[in-house]
Amino acid sequence: MSVFKRAFCMVTVCAGTLSLCTAAQAEVWVLAPSLSLDQRFDDNYLLLTTGDGEFSATRVVGELGLSRESEATSLEGLVRIDGLLTTTNEGGEETLDSNQIAAFDARFRTARSRYGASFNFKQDTPSRDIAADLSDPDSIATDTGLNFNQAGNVSRQEFIIAPEYEYDVSRRLIFDIGATLTLVEHDLPEPQDAIFQQHINSFPRNPDGSFNGTPLSFDEVTIDDVGVFTPSGELDDFFESELDIGFRYKYSPITTLSFNAGYSRFVSEVEADSLIFFTNDEKDRDPRNGNIFRTPRRDSISTTATFTLGFERQLSRTLKFGVIGGVFTNSIDNTDTLRPDDTIFDFVSQQELDETIDELETDTDGWLASISLSYDAGLTRYEGRFAVDVEPSSLGSQVESNELTASMFRVLSPRLDLSIRARAFEPDRLGVNSEDSFSRRFVSFEPLIQWKYTREWTVSAAYRYRRQKSQTDPISAESNAILLGLKYTPASKVRDAAQASGL
Repeated sequence: MSVFKRAFCMVTVCAGTLSLCTAAQAEVWVLAPSLSLDQRFDDNYLLLTTGDGEFSATRVVGELGLSRESEATSLEGLVRIDGLLTTTNEGGEETLDSNQIAAFDARFRTARSRYGASFNFKQDTPSRDIAADLSDPDSIATDTGLNFNQAGNVSRQEFIIAPEYEYDVSRRLIFDIGATLTLVEHDLPEPQDAIFQQHINSFPRNPDGSFNGTPLSFDEVTIDDVGVFTPSGELDDFFESELDIGFRYKYSPITTLSFNAGYSRFVSEVEADSLIFFTNDEKDRDPRNGNIFRTPRRDSISTTATFTLGFERQLSRTLKFGVIGGVFTNSIDNTDTLRPDDTIFDFVSQQELDETIDELETDTDGWLASISLSYDAGLTRYEGRFAVDVEPSSLGSQVESNELTASMFRVLSPRLDLSIRARAFEPDRLGVNSEDSFSRRFVSFEPLIQWKYTREWTVSAAYRYRRQKSQTDPISAESNAILLGLKYTPASKVRDAAQASGL
């Protein structure tokens, strides 16, 4: 059993024990089951620059929520499982027939303190975040580690533990401390996905970056077209531990000041340096196709310290403004990827080797920022946020990201809701040169309409546009998708009463 699975089992047992211990004190447990049917039509699902990624799929999504709220305790649990019913995919194999989410959150309150922890497990694919499904319209798709190859379509297991504690030092001053442990593992891509990507990577290009000819389609390319090869750029497993300590000061009834200091340690299993010569006997052979060999994995260690100051003000009864500014300092240690006893290719010069060794340890400083504005008038809500942050990714290093998000929600009638979400995202791996292909610009836009046909049935329809361009590739990738959903939620007098009372 892997470390990931052992950790998941241990925390699942702890969470189950905690829920059983508190169940005896529970006055009202609120169940929220639902069943959804989602249909997707996408003309470039994996955002391939070739544009050959048409995809359609039908999925059934089952969800069960469990919650209890009292003056001293707040408990919430969620289990969501979806299953692939039908699929048509021209851009690669759909390697995961079922995605799952399991989450548990426990919060406790005393006269002067609040404390608790959240436990989250998610199995999905990086190219399709289950939290961005149409069946969960309140979420926004996340993208912190997609690469431009088949690795975005592999199975990913993500586990997060986040305990936190708050204490009222005085009537105005609050101290808080929190930790986040994140563990992510990826399965290997399907052999046909790896073969197709190798064909695209090695296909002749014109000076402007366009293809010099027409590549074979996903179903046409075979191992004979690429020969024996070693894939590159596949996603990396990682573990990140983060600690945050901060203070919030209530300067006035409408103004809050804050200070936060954080430290994180990110360890990723990455490919060994490309200057190393490995024989095929030293490489890991793909058990499903003997012509695919992978280089051994080495540890890449990244540590980041952050310091921020924040200001939040309620400008009016419906309008809130917030701004956060700060700095970060990052150190990356890749010395394990090029060890002294490694065999170097004969054609590598001593100067090139020395330059590579000098780049194995890097230090980076930068700015952190966040500006947010929210407007809530009841029937209409607007939210906007721009942020510069450092976060983990599946690309072997932490990511410095620039992100702009905007959303609008409008109640058109008692049964009809409209929402619009837009996102611009520009990530860049820390400690690498400016020609890194991971650096890119990603834009998405999604209008969504929901019709509550009856108390139990909800119909949803959305259009989703995505565009992505690598810094080193002159060709952009675009996607247009239509998403349809039908959701059934059984009526519950207990749940209706709890919602009416604000629980």
